Amino acid sequence: MQRRDFLKSAALAAGAVAAMPGFATAGRIEPGKGEKAPEGPVTLYFECRLMGQHKDNFLDEMDKLAKEMKKKRGFLSMSLKNMVGDSTMVKNYPSNLKGVLKTAYLDAAKQNTMPLFYSLFLRFENYRDLKKSKASEFFARVMKKYGPISKNYHEGVYVTVAAGDRKRIYTSRKEVAEFLRSQKDAPREDLLTVNNHVGIFTKDKKTFNKESTALLKIAQDTFRPAKGDYDYNPRFPEGQPGSYQNRHYRKAVTTEILQSAFSEGGKTHYLFHGTWQTVWDHENSHLDIRFREAVMTLFPYIVEGPVEPFYKTVILENA
Repeated sequence: MQRRDFLKSAALAAGAVAAMPGFATAGRIEPGKGEKAPEGPVTLYFECRLMGQHKDNFLDEMDKLAKEMKKKRGFLSMSLKNMVGDSTMVKNYPSNLKGVLKTAYLDAAKQNTMPLFYSLFLRFENYRDLKKSKASEFFARVMKKYGPISKNYHEGVYVTVAAGDRKRIYTSRKEVAEFLRSQKDAPREDLLTVNNHVGIFTKDKKTFNKESTALLKIAQDTFRPAKGDYDYNPRFPEGQPGSYQNRHYRKAVTTEILQSAFSEGGKTHYLFHGTWQTVWDHENSHLDIRFREAVMTLFPYIVEGPVEPFYKTVILENA
């Protein structure tokens, strides 16, 4: 499926079609000419949409998938996320409108004016084990049941460039595998997932990975009020809760840079995937000058996006 079609459809819920950038397809799960299979931990990523009447059956099937995948060699984790809204910060809305789209997609689905949108992350220790799991075939069989709209789904294989939590940053294969088998966004935690989609020219991949890893470190480390702020309180070393009325925010719970394993049309796609305690923690972080300055180093390389939907996790299974 072409990303521009999937994400443009999602944008209808927010009334922002004109503002949505186009995305080339990133839906390849096999190496192209001159490409090699990725090494180390990998993610099989799906995006799909379906009408509300199929929700319960779909979730039952995803529970079955989680149980089936947990038996497979090399399985690290699986998380299913329901798209609920969109970031206003990445659209450069004025700060008085921050959070106005936080439940736009979910509200539209409840009104039966839009389908439901889901993202699925299946993590494995290596590409070989991922392929042997037959997860792609399982998902394809499930989606055939839900009619024409649901057959037009996206899938792709991604590698984790870097990840982080409130303890440290993960970059080696061993560290990344450890991170991926211990995902923290269990539904009971009610965390907000942010999944920022961008694309670059593949020739810039090495430089972009270096610059984006530096941004991840800043995103994982910053909070408000910070040391030096007039209202800093040492009793809150990871920041204070954000709200519409303030610019406080707590550190991201986790952050991750996912890069498509295979290029398409000379382009490589990325998911800047992270979890926050609340919408306001995320939105306020993007008002912080430290974060904004770091983002500026990436802009010259981005040729598609950014598109930054919000999600809530509905299923999480760790190894």
